[in-house]
Amino acid sequence: MKYPPIFVTSPDSEEYSGLIKAELGSLAEISVASTLEETRNGYGQQPIILGRPDYVSEVINSTTVRWVQSTWAGVTPLIKMPNTSYALTSVKGIFGPQMSEYVIGHILAHELKIEERQSFQKNRKWRPLTSGQMSQKTAGIMGTGSIGSAVAEAMSKLGVKTIGLNNSGQLTPHFSKVFSQSSFVKFLEQVDYLIGILPDLPSTTDLINTVTLKRMKKTALIINVGRGNLIDENALSEALISNNLAGAILDVTKKEPLDTSDRLWGVPNLKLTAHTAAESRPKDIVGLFLKNLNHFVKDETLEGLVDFKKGY
Repeated sequence: MKYPPIFVTSPDSEEYSGLIKAELGSLAEISVASTLEETRNGYGQQPIILGRPDYVSEVINSTTVRWVQSTWAGVTPLIKMPNTSYALTSVKGIFGPQMSEYVIGHILAHELKIEERQSFQKNRKWRPLTSGQMSQKTAGIMGTGSIGSAVAEAMSKLGVKTIGLNNSGQLTPHFSKVFSQSSFVKFLEQVDYLIGILPDLPSTTDLINTVTLKRMKKTALIINVGRGNLIDENALSEALISNNLAGAILDVTKKEPLDTSDRLWGVPNLKLTAHTAAESRPKDIVGLFLKNLNHFVKDETLEGLVDFKKGY
């Protein structure tokens, strides 16, 4: 069986292509582009595209596109485009382990006061510190999809109570309770660790702001691994400067990369990790792509289908 032509657009497109060819051999005709310019100039009207959404958005208005497999969990650049006549699938069920390790690692560093202990060592000071602990704390996870559920499951095994936030308030596995956005304040008031894993939508923009930050515990830690639109960064900065929060870890920001002059660089108790919490690794993504490719040629339902109206 010959597969429809495939266009791969990503900085690591050659690696993607090699992995696909290793499985499909000569049954697939694959073209690649590794930059935005190559994407614009090299797209040859292939009906299938595998790539990062910001690159794909440069050519998505072509009427020949039938299916796009995103290499990211987020697909905002494509949601904002006028063409929605094709099937769009995002990455689901892959990033959970990476995200869980990132979140738990930063929480443990916070509770064990790793940075403070290193400072004492550097200055040759013997200062015994009492550590905090995750057990018996409450994690509030904003977003209860595949990634949020994976993080909740991992944290539950460490004795953390996990509560979730989603549109409906419908209970999801691995959460002791799930709140809807109408109960957002009640949700916030309970959390020791607030973890953002929400998509970039008008309804999620600046949910964390001056008003809502005041409803959180002063001992709370915020970790945002979802999208940068979630947080009013000036409000967060003021809360940290005023010691009204214990700390924040931002893997995502409203503007990426941050300008060197951005105030976030110097805000106390704030750590920036340059959008690295969960990386799109070709060896992981290709397995999902090939599974969906078989669904596609058999006219079966694709996994990870995106609802353009919902935005995820």
